[in-house]
Amino acid sequence: MAAIANVALTNYIKFQVQEEDYLYHGLTGNIIQLDDLSKEMIDTFRSKGDQIADTTVLAENILLQEKSDFSQVLNELEQLEIVRKDQNKSQRFSVTPPAPKTTENMPVKTLVFHLVNECNLRCTYCYAGDGEYGAPQKYMTVDTADRAIQFLMENSFEEKDVNIVLFGGEPFLNWKTLKYVVERATSEGEKRGKKVGFSLTTNGTKMNAEQMAFLNKYKVMVSVSMDGTKEAHDRYRPMAGGQGSYDRVSKNVEKLMDIHTTAPIGTRVTVVKDFEKLETSLRHLLSKGFYEVGFAPVTETNMQLALDEEDLGELLNQFEELSNLFVEHALKNEYIGFSNLTNLLKELHTGTNKAYGCGAGLGFFAVSPDGGLFLCHRFNENEEFRLGDIYFGIDQKKRTNMLNELHVDRKSTCQSCALKHICSGGCYYEAMERQGDYRAPNAHYCNWMHDWITIGLKAYVKILQHNPSFLDKISGTTKERCISN
Repeated sequence: MAAIANVALTNYIKFQVQEEDYLYHGLTGNIIQLDDLSKEMIDTFRSKGDQIADTTVLAENILLQEKSDFSQVLNELEQLEIVRKDQNKSQRFSVTPPAPKTTENMPVKTLVFHLVNECNLRCTYCYAGDGEYGAPQKYMTVDTADRAIQFLMENSFEEKDVNIVLFGGEPFLNWKTLKYVVERATSEGEKRGKKVGFSLTTNGTKMNAEQMAFLNKYKVMVSVSMDGTKEAHDRYRPMAGGQGSYDRVSKNVEKLMDIHTTAPIGTRVTVVKDFEKLETSLRHLLSKGFYEVGFAPVTETNMQLALDEEDLGELLNQFEELSNLFVEHALKNEYIGFSNLTNLLKELHTGTNKAYGCGAGLGFFAVSPDGGLFLCHRFNENEEFRLGDIYFGIDQKKRTNMLNELHVDRKSTCQSCALKHICSGGCYYEAMERQGDYRAPNAHYCNWMHDWITIGLKAYVKILQHNPSFLDKISGTTKERCISN
């Protein structure tokens, strides 16, 4: 007796835009509009099949008994690899990139320079413990910086474009080394035929006009950490002496906008319990001249600061409001710098297929003030995540083992998820803080991420229908780095 053949409708999200039905297939990045017959077939899958996350499995004979015309739709979706009949059939478009068998020849493309483990602010929610990362106060010397630059040049191999991120603590507390890194790396890059891009994350309190002119000269991309209006910002971002930092940051930002015109200047808002209305924060910060504003929920286990389910629900509602505002302006060919949506639209437009939550350990490393190499900037000074140093190089065995552990195929709950290739389990540091295991998926955000991606899909389709060239304009090369302060 022949075995009953099952068919699987894999890794999908069904959504509506203006009463029209669409299907997003996460493994291939396809977004298709459903006609009446395909919609009916999807509904049959959902009503009669077995649902596992975002995948539905149903016996093929049951499906075709419902309506024989489904066979044509089934075949079309199989060609697109949205439907799978034969689990052993090779995949062309939907396959997940494998974990590297060896990392010896993988270039380093981005290096985060922890110029100092110290900060002049005392942000209540700081994941780095006042910028010190649980370690004694350290400043990167010029000699260490020089060796880190050589390490990047040598280990980027044939890459022509490399990136340096100037980070802390507060990087302006070590201006001498910061200035040296930019000048020296630019010179070394020119000698070796490499273009070095620079970005800097700062709390904005320590910049002077001369330093701003320097950033302008070298086209350094700047991200200033601000949490919205004065009231919202000062609540959790005081100076070491306890006074608010908003007035000082705001004054410096005003000068920065006048002096630094060669690269985008953005800002990042840390979203904490009882957060200010996001549209208020967005409009306030854009009015200061920032090109983009990004919002990130605080990484915190203290529930007096962390967002609970109700808070996350309100955050989602406000993200949807900002997305609607973004689309409204996009259809008029105007850009509103809500970077959370911008980054998502880029990924949807370019068809992202990631096996990892980010580039950490792939082409991205952080270097501590004493020259240690860490998985990323958020793991600075955590010896479990030390992957070598700039003097003796990367511990390739540890790197390979860690990348094998972090691969999305090792995360069983991700296998049937529509976000497998766009989220890939999420941030490793978040997983360690909230799940107790850096290898785990960010389960605390799974439902929220589904709802957020669905909002992004609706925004994408609306813009695609009415102003598709806008999506081309905003979809430049995606950034590998993930920088927060």
